[in-house]
Amino acid sequence: MRKKWSVLLLMGLVMVFGACDSSKEEKASKEPSKPSKEIAKPKPTEGAPPEALAKVGDRYIKVMDYEKQLLRFSPKLAETEPGRRYIVNQHVENILIEKEAEARGWTKDPFMMAKIEEFTRSLYRNTLLQTLKENQKPVSDEEAKKYFEEHEEEFIQPDRVRISLIELGPDKEKEINAIHRDLKGGKDFAQLAKANSTHPSSRNGGDLGLVTRKQYKHLGDVAFTMKSGDLSKPFKSPLGWHIIKVGEFVKKQEIPLQEGIRRAKARLEATEAARAYDALMKNLREKNQVVLYEDRIRMLEPSSQGPDQKQGSPQQPGAKKGS
Repeated sequence: MRKKWSVLLLMGLVMVFGACDSSKEEKASKEPSKPSKEIAKPKPTEGAPPEALAKVGDRYIKVMDYEKQLLRFSPKLAETEPGRRYIVNQHVENILIEKEAEARGWTKDPFMMAKIEEFTRSLYRNTLLQTLKENQKPVSDEEAKKYFEEHEEEFIQPDRVRISLIELGPDKEKEINAIHRDLKGGKDFAQLAKANSTHPSSRNGGDLGLVTRKQYKHLGDVAFTMKSGDLSKPFKSPLGWHIIKVGEFVKKQEIPLQEGIRRAKARLEATEAARAYDALMKNLREKNQVVLYEDRIRMLEPSSQGPDQKQGSPQQPGAKKGS
């Protein structure tokens, strides 16, 4: 009997505590839950357009902005998530720079705006030249080789020799022979050149420096038959009488033929592109009826204002200063 009452008492206690727990859960469910910090924190994309990838102040960076930015980089950069994030961050920096430039007043600075316009026009010009170059007939290796061989000295440093010169007029044969005797007798070349030579090099003691055959052909033809340290006899050219003293010889700078062909091809292509550009400009001038008012251009006065000062309108022809 006692055992029976113990079991009943235990069952009653379980029911009481169970009822208490139920009431607590019911009360907790009715009370408004206090949101945690993580739940209260707004998500970054809340309120953002579906195509937005980032936000800088009140400005969104969208997919189209990302794609434009990607044009500045290798497409391979977009193959990885870090690469794509880098591209987005580059655009973020661009916007930050623009905002800072605006805050500093640079976006309204006349000098800064002129530089931007200059850069833009330069970009258009270079793109136009590149387009003309791409549309022109390619230069063959044979054409480039022929041009290189005919203009080799323009692509490499040719043979050079140091020359010192004493030059007199075409009617000074007697005088040039006397100077030559003085030189053979041991007198200093530089002093005699300073005292007698009519060539501008006289102030340097007749030193012309290192010259090629083509620079002074009438002198080079003689100098390149001599040896270092030799003194020439007086000789005459259409420019007058000359005596030269030869110094060091410097051999030409050799380059592989293929490199010469490459350089020649680049020059020929650039020259042809420049011709096409000039022809295009002539056509555009005629098409757009360009007229220069030469009389007004001649009357323009040079501006005394600095680049950071506000530029005024050019003075009109016939207008008085200060009017």
